[in-house]
Amino acid sequence: MAALLIVLYLAVPWIEFNGVPLLRFDVPGRRFYILGGTFVATDLFLLALFMLIALVGLFWFSAVFGRLWCGWACPQTVYLEGVFRRLERWIEGSPAQRRKLDHGPRNGSFWTKKITKHLLYVGIAALLALSFTAYFVPPDESYAMFWNLGREGHPAAMIVAIVTALLVYLDFAWFREQFCHFLCPYARIQSVFLDDDSLIIGYDPVRGEPRGPIRRNDTQERGDCIDCKRCVQVCPAGIDIRDGLQLECVQCTACIDACDHVMTKIGKPKGLVRYDSVSGIERRKRRIARPRVLIYSGVMLILLITLGWRLADREDVSLAVVRLPGTPYVVQEDGMVRNMLQLNITNTLGETQSVRAELVGPEGSELLVQGQPFEIPPGERVTANAFVLVPEDQIVSSATEIQIRVLSGDRLVNSQSAKFLGPIYRGGK
Repeated sequence: MAALLIVLYLAVPWIEFNGVPLLRFDVPGRRFYILGGTFVATDLFLLALFMLIALVGLFWFSAVFGRLWCGWACPQTVYLEGVFRRLERWIEGSPAQRRKLDHGPRNGSFWTKKITKHLLYVGIAALLALSFTAYFVPPDESYAMFWNLGREGHPAAMIVAIVTALLVYLDFAWFREQFCHFLCPYARIQSVFLDDDSLIIGYDPVRGEPRGPIRRNDTQERGDCIDCKRCVQVCPAGIDIRDGLQLECVQCTACIDACDHVMTKIGKPKGLVRYDSVSGIERRKRRIARPRVLIYSGVMLILLITLGWRLADREDVSLAVVRLPGTPYVVQEDGMVRNMLQLNITNTLGETQSVRAELVGPEGSELLVQGQPFEIPPGERVTANAFVLVPEDQIVSSATEIQIRVLSGDRLVNSQSAKFLGPIYRGGK
C-alpha cells in the first residue's frame, strides 16, 4: 500500500487527461485541474463544494472506519514506515543495534552510517518537496528549477520547495511520531468522531485476562495474553494497546501482527488484538447504520447531488467583463459615446475553442475587439480590450444595460451583463 501511494504521489503531476493535467493547482495562472476538468477563479463555488465533500467524507469515514486513514494512507505514516524507517534499518540495523551504535564510540563506522543516512534523508526530502511543488507548477519546470537553483522560472516555488524539504527532513529525521501526538489536528479531534461502533484496534480483555507468562506446572488459570509486551515494543507511538483506546494510536496494525505471531507460536487462535469496535470487543452487536452515520451520509448525498448539478450546468467558456480605470466614457465627434472594457475569456473545456464576442445593446451600438476570433487552448485565458460604442441619442440613462455575448461558431456559450456609462441625451442638443 505504501509503495502504491508513493508511486501515485510522484506520478500524478506527470499524468494528463484530455490534454490537461490530471491534478494541478495552478495558482499563478488561477486555474485548477481536477480529474481532467479545468476550473478557474469563477469556479470557487465548485472548489468549495469539493472541500466540503472531502470534510464530510472525513467525518463519515472516521465514524465508520476510525483512524484507518492514519494507519494506511496518511503521508506521515506512509513515508515514515515505508521509506525513512526502512532506510534506517538498512543502514544502522535493528533497534538494539541502533542503540548500541548511538551509545558506542564515535568512530569511523558511526560517522559513516550517520552521514549516509542523513544524506539519503535530505535527498528524499528534496524529491518529495519538488514533487509537491509539481502540483502547482508544471513538473518539468519544478524539477528544472532544482538544477538552476531557482534562477529561472519560479523563484517563489523554489522557496516553497526549500522550506518544504526542510520541514520534511526535520519531521522524519527527528520529530516523527510527535507530529501525530501534538500537531495533527485530525488526531486531536478523534474523540468527536468515534463512538462504540467505530472500527478501532482493540485488545480483548475477556479472552486475554488475567495475563501472565506461561510456566510449567502452573495451575493458575490465565488468559491468552502471556504479557510478552511485543505489542508495546513494536508500537511506533509507544503505547500499550491493552490499556484501551488511546488518541495516540494510528491503527498501523503493528501490534496485531506481533500478537498474531505470538499466538501462533503458543498454539492460540489469532485475534487477541484485532480490528473491531468497542461494541464487538464487549460482545455486543456492532451497528453500522446509526444516527451520526446516517446524518453524514445524507449531507454527503446532498453535496454530491449539488456538485453533479453544478458540473452539468457548468459553462464551456467563462467570461468576466471588467471596466478599465480612467475616464468613464468619451463622447466622440461623430456622436458616438465610447466605453472601454476588458474581456477575460477562459476556456474551461479540455479542447481548443474558437470564440468571438458580440454586443447586444441599443440600436446602432458597436463592439470593437481586436484579434477576433480567439483560439483558446484548454484551460487558457484570453484578455482583450473592447471598445463599446453607443449613439448618444440612444442613451436614456447614465448607466445603460448592455450584454456581451460569447459564441463558439453559432452557439452561444456565455453572456454577461454590463453597464454602459454616458451622458443622458437631451433632444435638440
